[in-house]
Amino acid sequence: MFINSHLATGYLLYKLNIFEKKWFPIWILSAWIPDIDGFWSSSVVEHHSVLHTQIFWIVLCSLGWIIGHLQKNINIKTFFIILFIGTFAHLFTDYITARTVGIKWLYPLNDVDYFLYPIIPENGDIPIWKMLVPPYLTFYFENKLLTAFELLLNIFALVLYFFSFKKLN
Repeated sequence: MFINSHLATGYLLYKLNIFEKKWFPIWILSAWIPDIDGFWSSSVVEHHSVLHTQIFWIVLCSLGWIIGHLQKNINIKTFFIILFIGTFAHLFTDYITARTVGIKWLYPLNDVDYFLYPIIPENGDIPIWKMLVPPYLTFYFENKLLTAFELLLNIFALVLYFFSFKKLN
């Protein structure tokens, strides 16, 4: 998925009103943060590092939550619960919309990429910044169902945002 779609996912999770409004930035960050590995990856395919494995987030968020529990700090615990939910939403939406690389759901037990629709890894053997231009962009939008899913996710988030903004005025 493109970054805007992950941000939209974080916004939609925030709109579920599970936690206080002050946690808005963490919802947005958590739905995007696994893609930070794109800053140091040489290609689209290689950007799915350990940050795109559930074991990493399970361990990190569990340790963080335990620290918050031991310190009796509800804010630390809440932060790591949101981080866990957001990163898993990221992994799940990447699994649904995979075009070139899937998610390693069983890592470290195996190194297999899992995906909902067939992927073409060789199309992801390009630098990250080339995702935004043809031929990758054309390839990305070839699957009409996945394109519609991603567009509808963004539209739904924007509609909710504008209705929320309108209520404030």
